[in-house]
Amino acid sequence: MLYRIIITQNGKKKKIVHKSNDLKNIKRKYFTLKDKNKILYPRKTNAYKKTKPVKYEIILLKKYEENDSPFIDRDGLGRTIEIKDINKKWSILHKDEYFFEETFTLFNYNKRLSAPQIIKKIVMKKHAVMMIKQINYLHNKLLIHQDNNFDLVLCKCPDDAKRLYEILEKFSINNKIKNIIFSGSVGELNKTETYKMIVEKTGWSKNKTYRTVTRP
Repeated sequence: MLYRIIITQNGKKKKIVHKSNDLKNIKRKYFTLKDKNKILYPRKTNAYKKTKPVKYEIILLKKYEENDSPFIDRDGLGRTIEIKDINKKWSILHKDEYFFEETFTLFNYNKRLSAPQIIKKIVMKKHAVMMIKQINYLHNKLLIHQDNNFDLVLCKCPDDAKRLYEILEKFSINNKIKNIIFSGSVGELNKTETYKMIVEKTGWSKNKTYRTVTRP
């Protein structure tokens, strides 16, 4: 009997992870992958062509047999549903949500950084003397202020920026970091000045600066 583990993106096959004829072996691999899937900032938005929600799942499949029972799952409203392969090629044995670490574009960085990398390289960046840092966000842009300058993190949408802000704030609280001020979303009175700072730092046009969504 042929078995396989696949990753799906919004219900469509993204890639095949493992294949095997040994059920015990592939089940062990499946649950190992599931248990090790620990992510700080899971990707929830896809920005290909336009921003939209994205959901990944890991699925253990077996070759279809006529007497296979349908897989029982729940829809977005919590209702029980049956899942079958209408082409009668595969049957689902196990299915769980799966997560990928999101990465972000930062101005003047030559590669995208994950949330753990942003914490290590920027938020926790060491200085000769302890200095006060500030973190806030404006629509899809998160700003980390320190040493009379700021790092600019571009997120795919405002919700992603708010989520990153909250993760950094939670990290700071859990680790009892006292020199970071979290000032939340930039208020109406300070938006014009913040946009001006971004334009001066990046040289971007106002149209690009004022955009609230960013493709990767």
